[in-house]
Amino acid sequence: MKPRALKFDLIRITAICMVLFIHVTVVLVLFYHDATFTVANVFNGLGRAGVPLFLLLSGALLLDEDRPFDTKKFYRTSFLSIALLLVGWLLFYASWRAFLLPLLRGKPTDPKHFVTYLLTLKGLYPHLWYLFMLVGAYLAVPFLRLFVKKENKPYILGFILLSVIVGFGATTFGVFTRDADVNVGSFLTKFHFEYATGYLPYLLIGWYLTTFPPKKAMRFVLYGLGLAAALICVFGVQAWVEDIPDIRDYLVEATTLPALLYGVGLFTLICALAGDRETKSPVTRALSRASFGVYILHVVVLDVLVNILLPYKVFGEQYPLWYILTLFVLTAIGSLIVVLPLSKVKGVRKIFHY
Repeated sequence: MKPRALKFDLIRITAICMVLFIHVTVVLVLFYHDATFTVANVFNGLGRAGVPLFLLLSGALLLDEDRPFDTKKFYRTSFLSIALLLVGWLLFYASWRAFLLPLLRGKPTDPKHFVTYLLTLKGLYPHLWYLFMLVGAYLAVPFLRLFVKKENKPYILGFILLSVIVGFGATTFGVFTRDADVNVGSFLTKFHFEYATGYLPYLLIGWYLTTFPPKKAMRFVLYGLGLAAALICVFGVQAWVEDIPDIRDYLVEATTLPALLYGVGLFTLICALAGDRETKSPVTRALSRASFGVYILHVVVLDVLVNILLPYKVFGEQYPLWYILTLFVLTAIGSLIVVLPLSKVKGVRKIFHY
């Protein structure tokens, strides 16, 4: 059995739990108010480091200079695998949303939605965007590895800082000027900083944090920024949602400054706590390896629970906390019940791993 870094397994497990909390609460955050919104917003906001953690981890692993890397093999195996997974799961979810789920609910099927889903991922929990993003990121990885070297540390740090300002910073502050005649986003697009925006900076930051682990003083700075960002993800949305309704969507997305800082702070904390220890627990290993499968499959489980078995109105709208926790546990267990056994079947397990 190959040794596995404990910190990376813990990051995967933490990240998938956070993503589940986001999706479990998204309906309550978008369509409810008062106590339901308040409780759901706490879990939704605290889950916003999930995607950043996955992205930071991808950078730490894919750009690691100490890991052997062959470009042809990477495109033939890793890139091709994620591209095929995208196609397969995209067809599955388009079929699920257009035909299978309506049949289970006793409603008419919608062939038009099949095409719409393929083109736009229209509907709740459009989680396959992550696979689209990974395809683009994987295309760029071999090129990034030509530049991402220890000797290029100051240049990479400079690029990261530029990305934080013109990418994450502009997106965040742009939320508050969206309706203005001149807003931050439209102004910065005049400079065409596209090369420093998007999700690739996460890969660089993940590599940087693991290649040059921050010293104690800097770690506590990152912890403080991460904690402040987590509070903004929760209380910022709560405070401004009435004046800026879209803030529940845009302030906490992975391309914003709060999500980035929250993810970086938590990533640094887990790495520091785990150190260089290896995973010894088979349970930890299994949960970590199942994280991608749970990410891919949990929307099916959630669709069945929310639409058929456990709608919020049936459960009791006066118990939002218990509903969220119940839905989280059932979604996680339901996904694992399918993913863990199938991940051991040769040939089948490839649809749950990349």
